Amino acid sequence: MRAYIIATTLLLSTTFSFAQVVNRLDDETAEQFAKRFTPENSVLTHTVIQTNWDLKPVIIAFYDQSYKLPVQNDPDQQEYRRIIATIFIKNKNQHYNKIIIDTIDSEGGDPKIESVFFANADKDLKKELIIISSWEQRHRDVNGTLYETSIYDNILNYDQGKLLLLKNLSRRLSGGCECDWNDGTHKTSKFKTAADIKEELKRLGYKYL
Repeated sequence: MRAYIIATTLLLSTTFSFAQVVNRLDDETAEQFAKRFTPENSVLTHTVIQTNWDLKPVIIAFYDQSYKLPVQNDPDQQEYRRIIATIFIKNKNQHYNKIIIDTIDSEGGDPKIESVFFANADKDLKKELIIISSWEQRHRDVNGTLYETSIYDNILNYDQGKLLLLKNLSRRLSGGCECDWNDGTHKTSKFKTAADIKEELKRLGYKYL
């Protein structure tokens, strides 16, 4: 058991070697803490989440950022929106490892965070971080909401500044467009909520939900 603990500690140290270490001030709320690290041209969006992930204290924050593409890619210099999902993982005292979870870009509309939760979604016993995002679709031919599920592996599996996205399962559990088309076609999204995702994970054989 002692060897396992030492090995896990060493792995965590290696895992977070690319993370930025930041300090939380005394008596600082999770929201105040997250707000201090707001990126340029950004505001906090969604609720700042303070919880434990596999027994590690974490703070999860989402920053809504406006940006423009380089002139050569967009001569009209339109303004775009994206959400920068960020996690702060406590290591000791008031110190946290700041890690980018992912960047959620516009997709026919501005991104919105629908749900954030944890559930087991692979062969080990640790829980994964699951984020459901949505985009409003208002176009000439289609109207509705696009849903996407992103599943990130546990905090021991971290690569070059970001959590590891489980691409195949994320794609399988993404809801797609709950939309109406001008030709009369209507589609309903199967995966829009945490309950929808957990029910499907249970059906697939994952037990630790």
